[in-house]
Amino acid sequence: MYLFDSYNDSIANIPGTSIHIYSILMGLAILVVFFTSWFKMHRRNIPTRTLEWAVLIIVPVGLIGARLWFVLNNLQSMHSFLDVIAIWRGGIAIEGGVSFGLIVGLIIFYRASLKYKISMWVYLDCIIPNVLLGQAIGRWGNFFNQEVLGWNVGHPFAGLPSWINNHLHYPDEAIGIYRQPLFLYESIISLFGWVTLTFIVPKFGFWISKKPWKVAPEKFQPLWITEPIIKSDYYQPWKLVSKIYRYSRWKKTCWNQAYYDFEPERTMIKDAIIKPLKLHKITPDMNFNTKFLLKNKNFYQKTTHKLKFTQDATLLNNSYNPNHYRVTATGTTGSLYFAFYGMIRLIMEPFRDTRDIMMIGNVSTSMVVSALWIVLGITLVIFAQIVAKKKFRKKGWLYERQY
Repeated sequence: MYLFDSYNDSIANIPGTSIHIYSILMGLAILVVFFTSWFKMHRRNIPTRTLEWAVLIIVPVGLIGARLWFVLNNLQSMHSFLDVIAIWRGGIAIEGGVSFGLIVGLIIFYRASLKYKISMWVYLDCIIPNVLLGQAIGRWGNFFNQEVLGWNVGHPFAGLPSWINNHLHYPDEAIGIYRQPLFLYESIISLFGWVTLTFIVPKFGFWISKKPWKVAPEKFQPLWITEPIIKSDYYQPWKLVSKIYRYSRWKKTCWNQAYYDFEPERTMIKDAIIKPLKLHKITPDMNFNTKFLLKNKNFYQKTTHKLKFTQDATLLNNSYNPNHYRVTATGTTGSLYFAFYGMIRLIMEPFRDTRDIMMIGNVSTSMVVSALWIVLGITLVIFAQIVAKKKFRKKGWLYERQY
């Protein structure tokens, strides 16, 4: 990176060209999100055709939303129409991109869910967490544009190469300023979040659940009993590693047979039970307060009945999971993205320079918006993990057990 090593030079473009590095990294981030989502859907035998054409709509809408959010918060720096549309110079807000893209995505994938009988939660899990991976890449675009920086600490950061330290300032600032590399912090945290949501959260339920080889030891005889690790294996590390790897593969096979590939008998599959609608009779001799309460109660029951809040899918779930293994319900992983993103913003916002703060440069307002993201994420997690699987599941649809 010696090409970017001189102290106060701009690094927005590839040296010797007018190609904006920001644009390249943003494009790369979009491609990574798309291909990661496509791969997750493909390996779970979920039709990818919807994603392939939906990206042609969601990406432009998301970019428009991200730019619009930025422009509305930076009207003072918009002097011409070119300033408004000059996205290649930087200046997009992930909040606007996620919000606009999510709205359009919900409409598109809702239609797909009806067509393929695949829960919307499945699409949420396969796509949304990968946005964190895109954010991890995109934040480096902010670095090359010399933005998303924090307080001036007055000295270079030990451990960072000179080509980063020499550009921890805004382009219009003098030599000797070294700001907090918030873009780097956010990039690392976003990458950590993606790893957590992709590899840890989906398996967390199995880690705390009872194990198939303990529920049915006659069917799943532990491999570490039939092929135990012996003393000589420690002197031959390749054998030790080989056995540990086989143990891991064997556990996965057990879970596949016990849960993912388990098919109940037709007589075991019970459809969701709809509780009968019971309305309270209102008689002329009742006083006003009683009539008012009963009318409201009847209205509530009619509304929840139409929305199927009175549905009970517990028997349906039990038929596919008779041993009651604990699993991370579909939708939980995708929902955690919103909470995780809100936490990133809530932590980083107080350290930002005012020129990088959204919501008209108001830290308090921006932190309130970040807190609302967290509340949204936690609410969706509770709904997906507890409420949805008991109230809204239907026979013949794809949920977490097959993917």
